[in-house]
Amino acid sequence: MFFRIVPPAPALRPFVQHYLLVHVRYDGVDPAQAIKPMPPAPQQCLYFYPRGGMRTFHHKEGKFISLPRSILVGPQVSRLDLHFPAEHLMLCAAFWPGGLHRLLHVPVAEMLDYSVESRALLGPALGEVEARLAEASDYATMLAVVEAYLLRMLRRLRPHTERPIDRLLAVLLPSGRLGASLDHLADEACLSPRQFERNFVARVGLIPKLFARIARFDQAFGLKERQPDLDWLAVATQCGYYDYRHLVRDFREFAGVTPPQLLAAETTHARLTGGAVSNYLSVLGR
Repeated sequence: MFFRIVPPAPALRPFVQHYLLVHVRYDGVDPAQAIKPMPPAPQQCLYFYPRGGMRTFHHKEGKFISLPRSILVGPQVSRLDLHFPAEHLMLCAAFWPGGLHRLLHVPVAEMLDYSVESRALLGPALGEVEARLAEASDYATMLAVVEAYLLRMLRRLRPHTERPIDRLLAVLLPSGRLGASLDHLADEACLSPRQFERNFVARVGLIPKLFARIARFDQAFGLKERQPDLDWLAVATQCGYYDYRHLVRDFREFAGVTPPQLLAAETTHARLTGGAVSNYLSVLGR
């Protein structure tokens, strides 16, 4: 088992939160048990799978999807289950809200609740990155290959393209200011409310109200994972829900199950890896 969280180069930090690298072997584990629930999250990511084919089960679609060697993932509003192969190697670049749109010009709004093969949107250069990752003999080289690609994309950006809304989005999720009124956020972004919502959807893929709900749900589940001794009412209160029933409503809508049921599915997978993979993947949104 290997996992690492690596900060990006300083020049990429306005766009990229961090890189995530996981390498795990499920020796002696029934493949039917190597399943991790991935509830909805507002994050946007570029994933690479240099080793081991990954499948997901999309609950809303009710079908399995075999993933290509690299995918772009927009904000999710439906639950997925990850089905791991016997050996799994994953490298992910996790972006700040809006960072994927700004750096790679990805139409995030068209990726709502779905993943897209990276080469279909980013072109042949992404295929070269995939090939170099498959040939790399160590983790440091893999990280360097992905960062070099993103730095090349950064050099293609026109100077002074950042707008006030971009600076606002970079702090919106980690600051917890999701409950602010649309008028207030629009004023901070120097836009009218209608302009703010249109620009928000282009960058984040969701309207602000739905983004806030998904982010709050994501924070609640992450808090319970980090602090399992907290009861669900305390989790609900700390994350801005009115009460436990309000929390349950979001869990049923976004994950299709109650909070204890989703946690139980997560705990089952965590036992297979000593909690390492589950905790690591949870960093994506929490």
